[in-house]
Amino acid sequence: MKPSTKAALLSGLAFPGAGQIHLKRLRRGIAIMVCVLVGIGALVWMATIRALAILDQLQNQVNKVDMETISNLAKTSSSGASPYYNLILVFIVCCWLFSVVDAYRIGKRMERSENHQGV
Repeated sequence: MKPSTKAALLSGLAFPGAGQIHLKRLRRGIAIMVCVLVGIGALVWMATIRALAILDQLQNQVNKVDMETISNLAKTSSSGASPYYNLILVFIVCCWLFSVVDAYRIGKRMERSENHQGV
């Protein structure tokens, strides 16, 4: 398998930045990984805050707590969801796509330089 294809597959299927690391572009690969991990961390943080708010509302209710009550609270709290969710998701997807294309381009460049040196 060509290095460009392998690097693109690593970045696309394993984790963004893995292809760059495979191609010995450590700083670039780590930077992409950190960006994606920060985005994922922000999503997890916001989801945790929302879940804790729902639990707080459940504790304030006197009624019997059942799945329907939890479902209704989740629906009402999602209507006021943070507008940053979609922005962070777009950021993560853009980083992922950039990682795949960048790994492929770096791999192709390396293949061309190896072909010129071999000739």
